[in-house]
Amino acid sequence: MYAIVGATGNTGREVVRELKGLNEDPICVVRNANKAREALGANAKIAVAELDDRAGMEKALAGSKRVFIVTGHNPKSAEQQINVIDAAKAVGAEYIVKVSGGRDVTGPDVESVNGRAHHQIEEHLKTCGLRWCILSPGLFMQNTLGQAANIKNGKIVQPWPKDLSVALIDVRDTGALGARVLRDPGKHAGKIYSFTGASTTYGQFASVIADVLGKPIAYEALTLEQAEAGMRARGLPDWMVGHLLAIARAGGNGAFSKENTQPIRDIVGRAPITIRQFAQDYKGAFS
Repeated sequence: MYAIVGATGNTGREVVRELKGLNEDPICVVRNANKAREALGANAKIAVAELDDRAGMEKALAGSKRVFIVTGHNPKSAEQQINVIDAAKAVGAEYIVKVSGGRDVTGPDVESVNGRAHHQIEEHLKTCGLRWCILSPGLFMQNTLGQAANIKNGKIVQPWPKDLSVALIDVRDTGALGARVLRDPGKHAGKIYSFTGASTTYGQFASVIADVLGKPIAYEALTLEQAEAGMRARGLPDWMVGHLLAIARAGGNGAFSKENTQPIRDIVGRAPITIRQFAQDYKGAFS
């Protein structure tokens, strides 16, 4: 049996969809059953548990042999995901797939608190006694949905140079790869997969969105100081501001510039989704 912890997030939802397309029916471990059924459909198999509730998580994962973990950023993510790993082991799971951060922003001494948390979780996973696989996708195209209001007004505003090479990935590709990796521990256990879509720039991304929408879209590159001021004006917590600035700084140094589409081609059996396809599929959100 399969379990997806974090099934209502962007990536988790795509893993569930892909598994169902492969004739699997995973348990979707969520915090709110009603919201989960809205996101995943009335027929989804739902188990409710908080990430830091050990007894509740063991109950939710009971009977699951393969567990996929993808949870949102927060200051407790290391504690929470380690709790999930230990709960899975306690109930007899055999194999865990974790979505982590990019290799250049994950480690014991990186600037981002989330990157340090990912490292801590990975180290625990590698020594927990279960088989494991770690996924390190590039920056998600879907992050651009946070720019929807700006795009409707004819611009994209980001703390990234217009011509900086960046290899974005669609969460649907992450879901497609993740589902297949989860189904085949014999082939994928013990491996770390870094993967991206084709390399582009945010300037090119803005041009493609403009072409799809049929209207001009200007790209405005913010300084880190301007980006921080904007985040604080929106009331983001200090840890999130720090994380986003760390990612922007790392990106400016090339952390997300290297293209690696081969894992998608080899494991999913197709090319990654392009920025044009993304723009077409999400046109309604930007219009």
